[in-house]
Amino acid sequence: MDSSKKTSYFLRKSPLLRVLVAALFISLVLLSVYFISFTTRRIPQIDSIVPPVGSPGDVIVINGKNFGSTRDMSYVEIAGTRITSSSYISWTDSSIKLVLPSNVKDGLVYVGIKDMRSNPSLFANEVDIPVPVTTVKQISRPVILKLSAIKVNVGDVLTIYGNNFGDARNNSRVLFTIDYNRRLRDSSVKNISYFTENMVCANEDEFDYISWSNTEISVVVPDGAFSGVVMVDTGKQRSEPMELTISESAGSKTFINKKIYLLTYSADVADVVCDGLSTLTLRAPIPFETSAQPMVETIEVTPVPSLMKYQHDIIHQITKTKTSTIKNVMNYTFVLPVYEINTNVLADRVGNYSKLEPRPLYELATSADSLIPSRNADVISLANQITGKEKNAYKKAKLIYDYMITNFALLKKMRKGGADPKELISKKRGDAYDFAVIYTALLRASGIPCLMDAGILIGQDLSTQPHWWSEFYIENFGWIPVDVSLGAGLEYKSWGDIEILPKEYYFGNLDSHRVLFSRGLNELKPFSVDNKIVQQPRSFALQTIWEEASSNVSKYSSYWSTPVVRGVY
Repeated sequence: MDSSKKTSYFLRKSPLLRVLVAALFISLVLLSVYFISFTTRRIPQIDSIVPPVGSPGDVIVINGKNFGSTRDMSYVEIAGTRITSSSYISWTDSSIKLVLPSNVKDGLVYVGIKDMRSNPSLFANEVDIPVPVTTVKQISRPVILKLSAIKVNVGDVLTIYGNNFGDARNNSRVLFTIDYNRRLRDSSVKNISYFTENMVCANEDEFDYISWSNTEISVVVPDGAFSGVVMVDTGKQRSEPMELTISESAGSKTFINKKIYLLTYSADVADVVCDGLSTLTLRAPIPFETSAQPMVETIEVTPVPSLMKYQHDIIHQITKTKTSTIKNVMNYTFVLPVYEINTNVLADRVGNYSKLEPRPLYELATSADSLIPSRNADVISLANQITGKEKNAYKKAKLIYDYMITNFALLKKMRKGGADPKELISKKRGDAYDFAVIYTALLRASGIPCLMDAGILIGQDLSTQPHWWSEFYIENFGWIPVDVSLGAGLEYKSWGDIEILPKEYYFGNLDSHRVLFSRGLNELKPFSVDNKIVQQPRSFALQTIWEEASSNVSKYSSYWSTPVVRGVY
């Protein structure tokens, strides 16, 4: 009997052998399936964390790949602690956006998918750091060897190759030429001092820094960049400039008529009643730095603050016992330049948002929040009614602007802080705050990235008043300012230097008679979950917390002044 017949004979005669053979076959199949799935599974990978240093309440973005299109049971782990569900803002296959919880610690960050974990990436909590984050010491001056492209648009991703950039960005920056007062555009002289005298840096608030290593930087070309040069600044040394051309295929933007303002405001706290040791925390907004409002300088802060610059605020913390009496007056003084913005947009060359949509900036500026009701049914319905079949983002924004100026009445007196801006749609009348909220909401509902700005409007006699306006983003161009209420005829002591009608001027242009304190809503978290918080609706800055008091404070009084201009130069 040959071997094959013997095997067949034993299989027929032995049930145990048949079971063992079947088990062996099933094991081989399972091992094959496991091997195939193991070799083909998509392991999550972290490429960058923006920003790499943060604190509780900050929003961070984890960029990478293979995270999965939805979170489901996936998670982010920081320093051995898994982030709870309430902290996640968005989750895509290449980007995770979350709010840092109050108990966040320094440590390694992992993204977990089922039984897989990503490569680790380091995160530092700036609140727990006893000394400033140590910057990477530079062996020598940073050197740019080449660029991924020599001609780019605003909003394009530019990769810079070289050496000595530092292993982490920390306080380093990428700088681009900006053309203030049309010096470059109108001059035939193009020497290197012209290119490097005025620079604009990539904006961390707009997630412009994508990745950073000692030899390679990926950065978004920021709003306001003009043909000239690009440089890497480590805080100690700057690289030699590398020539770069900024395309103006969708139009041009100019910054002119600079004014320098010296301004101050104060916050008073008194009559604190508490049970035992208590604390009061004040968050004083700082003027916002942009391409049109660069180099904000804090001249004086009294008394000495607890934190000089934290989440765009100056932090004062006041401690009181049950028997002590306090009357605190905090004073803040700043000096800053402000430029008029003029835009010339070639509307028919405006493209879609294909390059912007995957980035956190697009989601941030098109989503609804506690300030902008862009998902409200009435807002969506009105946006669709106004824009109809129009697809061009710039033309949509103009249609909405024209509609609001024609159909809504502007109130001379500012409404009370708790008034609902959505009433503008039903009642057809509102103040400057309502106009800015609803214009921003209508643009976001139309898929156009838009921010609401807040600050002060300055009259020719240097009188000031809280004011609000908007700016929307166009791909390959940047941000375009819109002041609907001034376009609708808001009365203030005008400087008289605007040569065209306000209705025509304030779509796409912005005067230099204002100071910007916030771009979009600054969503803050209290230092303690038990603290009582105070908001300042319809004020000169858009932030969710202005004051917070510990739970044993029963009452106190406070007063914030509107910023006052002490001089203009």
